[in-house]
Amino acid sequence: MSISLLIKTYNQVDLLEKVLRGVDRQTSMPDEIILADDGSTDGTKELFLSYSKRWHSRSVFVSQTNRGFRASRILNRAIICAKGDYLVFLDGDSVPESHFIEDHRAFAKKGFFIQGHRALVQKKALSYFGNGNLTTERWRAMLSFQLKGVKNAWRWPVPSIRVRSDLRGIRACNQAVWRNDMLKINGYNEAFEGWGREDSELAIRLLNSGIKRQDLRGRACCFHLWHEPSSRVRLNENDRLLEDAIRSGKKYCQLGIAEIDSDPEEYILLESR
Repeated sequence: MSISLLIKTYNQVDLLEKVLRGVDRQTSMPDEIILADDGSTDGTKELFLSYSKRWHSRSVFVSQTNRGFRASRILNRAIICAKGDYLVFLDGDSVPESHFIEDHRAFAKKGFFIQGHRALVQKKALSYFGNGNLTTERWRAMLSFQLKGVKNAWRWPVPSIRVRSDLRGIRACNQAVWRNDMLKINGYNEAFEGWGREDSELAIRLLNSGIKRQDLRGRACCFHLWHEPSSRVRLNENDRLLEDAIRSGKKYCQLGIAEIDSDPEEYILLESR
């Protein structure tokens, strides 16, 4: 089984560097690392390419012109560039614990997608978190009340694995899906623009297609770094799209991976190895 790590980002180069340091420290590196960039202008590409020189894994930079929040669109282009059997998704503001890929590899199971969880690093801890020794940093953040969701900050002696069919706790970050299952449902729905609900709608279509949710705690830990919240200006429309998918039992979206070849808008693709 080959693993592709897909990291989505937009203009958060300082946070992304902490994330890439976390990738650098993995006990088991993914077979490829793909950065899905929603049109950053802050040196994101240069940072990623500098890190890619260290890795033996295939590395790919995929970017598009920024025309507002279009995470679904750039993630679909990252997915078609991926060569791995299994896709692990991570946000560019979430630092992976050193066993992150090892854990996802261990719990991958046909017929399931994995939803992992995260601890939340608060604003005052940003200056030191993700820069060096993660064990020391999380203790420091926890003892100074700068770490929320502490139970998700540690690998447990016995992890919790539950099969669930609800949407609570669903998010694109720390999610893992078989590539063939993503193609089966046509990937992310590009009708979603602006922040919110594209990950939940994806999960609904996976569930409707018979792909079960495996909820994982105590393994595949990651740490979401504080930042200013994104605009919610499109949230009502995105809520409507989600409710439509739930109500109709939708399995396949009409604006996804299959439509990429007919999309006239170009995107940037840079590959090493």
